[in-house]
Amino acid sequence: MKDVAIAAIFYAFLFVVLTSPVMSGVGKMSLETTQKLHAVVSQLIFWGATLYICASSTYGAFVRQDRFGLSRDHPVLNRFLSLLLLVSPFLAVFLNVRFVFLMLGLLLFSHVRSKTESDHEIDFFRSRALSNALLLMLFTLALMLMNNNEYAVSSLLNFNSTPHTTIEVPDAG
Repeated sequence: MKDVAIAAIFYAFLFVVLTSPVMSGVGKMSLETTQKLHAVVSQLIFWGATLYICASSTYGAFVRQDRFGLSRDHPVLNRFLSLLLLVSPFLAVFLNVRFVFLMLGLLLFSHVRSKTESDHEIDFFRSRALSNALLLMLFTLALMLMNNNEYAVSSLLNFNSTPHTTIEVPDAG
């Protein structure tokens, strides 16, 4: 649950930044500069949380591989899902951020389908399955907020390369 708390703090800051209106310049900065700064700060917070989720889930991916409960009936599918789970954090960062959905979904699936006795003894409200489900919802909300503000994020390699719309403020005179 520590992962959920840290990601929630990041995303709370992101929510505050994204809901604060940018209608005028700040200090000696122009409106356009303030809007660009707003976009950069929003993306830095979003990517900070996303990188944290990917880093903390990478450990889970190495621990949870081969725990999909499919090894007896579908060993090839089990191996494919394990490989996909190991690669998905890196794909999320370097190719497309939407691979976080795949990573968290596979981790959730591995916790739900796990056949080990120690996993079944853990209370659901203290389990990693609940943490992964909550992270999935938080990440979905953050990605929706970013897209709603026209900051379409794709990968860390395309950081701040999306076109930004400028808000036209009519002159008072």
